[in-house]
Amino acid sequence: MLKQGRRTTVVWSFESSCLGPDLIETIRSQDVDAIRLSPEAGKMTHCLEFLESAKSSGALSERTPVLVDLYSQPRAIIKGGSDAGIEYKFGDRLTFSPIDGEGDFFIQTNEWDTLFNEGRSVYLGTGDVALKPVSISKRKVELEVVQGGRIFDEMEIHVPSTKTPVKFEDLPEDSWLATKSSNVDCVILPSFENAEDLKHVIKLIEDQEHHPWVLLKVGSMATYESLESLLPLVQGVVISRVELSMGMDPAKVPMLTKEAIGKCNRYAKLSLVASEMLGSMRHNATPTRAEVSDIGNAVFDGADGVVLSEDLAHGPHGVRGLELAKKTVWDVENSDEEPLNWQKYTPKVEEEIEAVTYAAYRAAYRNDAKAIVCITKMGNTALHLASFDIETPIIAVSLSKEAVRRLELVRGVEGVFLDELPPIDEVLPLINNMLLRDSWLKEGDKYVFVSVSISSLSREDSNLFTIQTLD
Repeated sequence: MLKQGRRTTVVWSFESSCLGPDLIETIRSQDVDAIRLSPEAGKMTHCLEFLESAKSSGALSERTPVLVDLYSQPRAIIKGGSDAGIEYKFGDRLTFSPIDGEGDFFIQTNEWDTLFNEGRSVYLGTGDVALKPVSISKRKVELEVVQGGRIFDEMEIHVPSTKTPVKFEDLPEDSWLATKSSNVDCVILPSFENAEDLKHVIKLIEDQEHHPWVLLKVGSMATYESLESLLPLVQGVVISRVELSMGMDPAKVPMLTKEAIGKCNRYAKLSLVASEMLGSMRHNATPTRAEVSDIGNAVFDGADGVVLSEDLAHGPHGVRGLELAKKTVWDVENSDEEPLNWQKYTPKVEEEIEAVTYAAYRAAYRNDAKAIVCITKMGNTALHLASFDIETPIIAVSLSKEAVRRLELVRGVEGVFLDELPPIDEVLPLINNMLLRDSWLKEGDKYVFVSVSISSLSREDSNLFTIQTLD
């Protein structure tokens, strides 16, 4: 049954250490939009086995898309800290060491010799604590606290000044297993800055019989500045606000996020926003105001979805955090007080699909249509329609269950699977009956029907849209 609901997707995230039978039962009990798995080193097989169990047991429905990070291993992690955390204030000093017992904190890393630069910023976790090294040796580094906070066990260490651009060979060997799994709908690539490296990865994925949508993480200024050359290669992006804020002036990140979403709309690409949303709820029953604002701002900016922090699942408040995120999205989308922040634009019409979908969008707006119904093979037509950020619901009809599931990630799109499509002259009666039987639409409602070069509908390709009235 098609229904109107939240337009923006909430993606629930999990590290591989969280996966198990208990989580499967938790997922079964929740109304989950989408899940994202972030495997730790060498744990991709474990993630895929978990997915198989969750799917075969029915905990994950056929309509729930699955996203998997191909590269999520941190450069360095604090080991031996307190689960409750140790509070540090501005001006305090502490020591890190790669040798257990020689510093205040033991650091697990393979990059000790190149990890730190004297005087250059070091961030812990999601930027909760900021430090500056004052002395560096082979066995120990002394750091001064410049932004106080609580240091926990398993906190990641980020040093933007020594981080090198991601290359093809950086991808772990077992990451390719995810690209071959029919249970994986989207893979998230790290923040590639070079189009040639990205093309190499994309070709390897697309040469396989099954290949998922490819999403690119935007986690550096260099990646953002290269988006014009990178976006045509992928199906969408995951904008990592936290990683961006560690490598540039944090005050610029909100505008950069908005601009990145706008670029995705211009290229008809998926845009997801991640900023370690609700990560503080690993330790607290309530989120910070900033975390709730991040969710609201992503909705206002027109993102297709928000990605919750994997830290949320480590604590006792994971389900509460998921429900809070969905409620925040609903409240923002249904607020009458503030207009949404996205900008309407007149696209450059250079291809047939752009001409047809833009004309359909304008027709829906001018005729007060209650829905736009499109026929789409793998989701491209629906992505183009959604890129205009119209409030009119989009119903995407496809012969592919994979396409229907992946389109759950796209803002304002509801997918419908059909076993087969009849000839073009029989499609509209079938669509009319389906809408009256299975949707919120009623007799007398207008909708716009769109078909772009679907040769399976007839012996010839057909590019058309038409305004229909249900009767």
